[in-house]
Amino acid sequence: MRFPDAEVTTLDLIRHGEPVGGRMLRGTTDHPLSERGWQQMQEAIEALGREGPPWDAIVTSPLSRCRQFAHWLGELHDLPVTVVPDLAEMALGEWEGKTHAEARALEAGVDRQAALWSDPSRHAPPGGEAPASFDARVGNAWQALLARPPGRHVLVVCHLFVTNAVLRQVLEQPISRLLAFDLPYAATCRIRHERHALGETSLVEWIGR
Repeated sequence: MRFPDAEVTTLDLIRHGEPVGGRMLRGTTDHPLSERGWQQMQEAIEALGREGPPWDAIVTSPLSRCRQFAHWLGELHDLPVTVVPDLAEMALGEWEGKTHAEARALEAGVDRQAALWSDPSRHAPPGGEAPASFDARVGNAWQALLARPPGRHVLVVCHLFVTNAVLRQVLEQPISRLLAFDLPYAATCRIRHERHALGETSLVEWIGR
């Protein structure tokens, strides 16, 4: 601990594994995990809990590629599972369910995907959720989780953009850095939140294992 006598909550974030249909701009399109996706998540969870599952509770996005695994893991280890709607992935509008190439073909030579990755403060998916609104939505869910954690060690099953939004807020980066981390399927991160005499502090232990 950085702060003596702090009250500590540890939060492990895991991105979902590969969904059915392979890599695409999925957003809120509700595809379940593929067989490979289940394997990726099981391997990641085994690596996190080599000495037995350390979590007191699981929190999950409502989308199938997160929710189904969270409920399976909760039943396996008798852990409570809470579905948080605001942890759903960013809505991608016209890009939903399309491959990166198919989405670029809609843009008539303008690479709006590259623009979004470069600076989400100035660009948004066509017909989709504004990055600032998405960031605020995830931020509200994250702050509620910190204020009322369901245990001392919590697993959060979520998405690439959601993980990015959480890390952006913990690191206090500008919205232009909202999508700074390009994490693979089933990548994990750990954040330690400490309540102490001077207030509250969130610390990143590691990103992207």
